[in-house]
Amino acid sequence: MMFLDAGAITPSTLWRDWRPDTGPMVALVLTAAVYARGVRRVWKQAGHGRGVSERQVAFFAAAMLSIAIVLVSPLDAMAEVLFSAHMTQHVVLAVIVPPLILLGAPLPALLWAMPAEPRIRIVRAVRSQHWLVGGWRWITAPALAWLIHGAAIWAWHAPRLYELALRNDTVHALEHLSFVGTGILLWWGILHGREARRTAYAIGIITVFFTAMHTGVLGALITLSHRLWYPAQASGAAAWGLTPMQDQQLAGLIMWVPGGLLYVIAMSALFVGWLEPERAHRHRVARHIAVAPADPDEQPEAGAPALATVRVVAIAFLLCAVGGAASCRDAPSVVPGGSVARGKATITALGCGSCHTIAGIPGARGLVGPPLTGVGNRSILAGELANTPENMMHWIEDPPSVEPNTDMPKLGVTPAQARDIAAYLYTLR
Repeated sequence: MMFLDAGAITPSTLWRDWRPDTGPMVALVLTAAVYARGVRRVWKQAGHGRGVSERQVAFFAAAMLSIAIVLVSPLDAMAEVLFSAHMTQHVVLAVIVPPLILLGAPLPALLWAMPAEPRIRIVRAVRSQHWLVGGWRWITAPALAWLIHGAAIWAWHAPRLYELALRNDTVHALEHLSFVGTGILLWWGILHGREARRTAYAIGIITVFFTAMHTGVLGALITLSHRLWYPAQASGAAAWGLTPMQDQQLAGLIMWVPGGLLYVIAMSALFVGWLEPERAHRHRVARHIAVAPADPDEQPEAGAPALATVRVVAIAFLLCAVGGAASCRDAPSVVPGGSVARGKATITALGCGSCHTIAGIPGARGLVGPPLTGVGNRSILAGELANTPENMMHWIEDPPSVEPNTDMPKLGVTPAQARDIAAYLYTLR
């Protein structure tokens, strides 16, 4: 499904040409609807504000709004052409969304959204799966969760993997999913750990501090580097009045400074929670976590392995929704690995419209070269090449090597850019 031709996104057309895709919107709306259904049933059974508090509902709503901002708003289209916009997505998904989801009490809401009989059957069935509960406790241990989350952040910012995510929608969705998922692992041990609350919060402060340290180092490396890390997004910055290096420096600063500040806020909140007396905390929590039983014979058990396993199911449901919301990003391309959106952005940035008339490119009414209307249906390119993706990419990269007397110059187009440009040109039929 088509989300948006991100190449059309420029400062002057940001809102005029933006139109959100129904896929991410439907995924988020369905998630919110299921959560709301569960909350209503919990409140009907246990009383308003019990089981899931109004504050927890607000946290969950903030999580859904944050996901919508980065995956449905024009920020997502900007992220196709601007590294700095893409980094903003990463910061929100890795730093803000995971704790908000967990603070939103998704377990009781999503569990109670199910009919009573399946809910009871699931709870009873998972009680025997002690290996799953043990595995979850192991993977959410602070040290291991910190290592997994850090590895995900550093790995996805490696140039090859980052540019692969730009070219492949499935990989891109997996990238976003891993930021949220590993972030949940990190925060689970802090907010739902086996240790006493004050101990868990103290460990959490240390864990978040070291997370802020290594992400700050990565942000500093990106900011201070003298080489371009991701050439695939180099052409998009021009439409926004930035050089590729300026866009990269801004992206690094976003991870380094605002990202670091968010971690400081999280540590401050944990410190305030650590100062709260244990007795007062237990009294406050007891007013909110008493979820009414599924039926008169099914009494809730605090800390039961079944509930821990159902937490895994609930979080998996949320992560699937996030992955679904990130899956629809670009128009389909007949050129393997090519992006129609990036191709349009590259054509605009290179100024191809000054020589050619190109449908869909703002201001592309040049009369120096032949119009490219219907180029996807032509049988011959440059008067002598069969119209295949490989030949078109070769012609775009190095026109004089095909036709020495051509007026079309060699513009220094990279193979990746040529692939994206060809992907867009093949839509002109």
